[in-house]
Amino acid sequence: MKLKLFIYIFLILFAFKGKAQERVTTFGIQLKPIIPTEFFNAGKQVVDQNNIEYINDPKFGMSFGMVIRKGLTKNISIETGLNFLKRNFDLTITDKGSSFSGTSDFSIVNYEIPVLALVYVELSRNIFMNVAGGVSFDIYPTPLYVEGEYFTNAVNRTNWVQPSLLANVGWEYRTEKSGYIYLGASLHRSFNKVIFTEFVGYTKFNDQGNRVFIDEATFDLAGNYFTIDIRYFFHEDKEKKKKKKKKGEKRVDPNVHYDKNGRRIFIDPRKK
Repeated sequence: MKLKLFIYIFLILFAFKGKAQERVTTFGIQLKPIIPTEFFNAGKQVVDQNNIEYINDPKFGMSFGMVIRKGLTKNISIETGLNFLKRNFDLTITDKGSSFSGTSDFSIVNYEIPVLALVYVELSRNIFMNVAGGVSFDIYPTPLYVEGEYFTNAVNRTNWVQPSLLANVGWEYRTEKSGYIYLGASLHRSFNKVIFTEFVGYTKFNDQGNRVFIDEATFDLAGNYFTIDIRYFFHEDKEKKKKKKKKGEKRVDPNVHYDKNGRRIFIDPRKK
């Protein structure tokens, strides 16, 4: 239902008179705070078993990277780039029988290659609104393993490359010579329900100094999150449109001239 609503908005805005930067290729940098939200099945998870409570609580993360935008027509542009993401989590284990409680933190790092199509609406001479949709190829280079005095935490990836849906809405202010300033928001929703499986072990050390497992809990981690997008695009001039040479048309050299008798006269450009 949410995807259908986004498509309807996309088509409605496409019908309006827009103005993208046709034949302009721009390079930009972006910073995206990552906001976990339970609305997209990416909030806090609790497992209570054998008188032990495990809580996995997503925290604010951060994404930054570069973006390349290519204007195709007066209404449509495409974007791609490369982003580095760091998603943060808190893990709490509470042993109700011994009144013990401990909290640790861990982070999941990955890279993102987005491919988006953008449609623009001109709100004023310098302010534009856009909606965008596309896919992201998320790269998870390694699984994760951390341990402490009372726990072990193994986070195993489902696949090292996973596709996701991207939807974006934003506004940008375009200056004449100083580039564009952009503010928007994005939804990142993984096609796979589970991107990581987390195995949390509650442990103790015996008198011989060996780790003994008391209990273990499992969490399924989703790849869904919401971001606030802050971007800056550097100024670039419009690319010159290439004129197609007609068949049989001779190339004209501006340094070659002809007299009234049709004889070629070469003019040295340095003497002009």
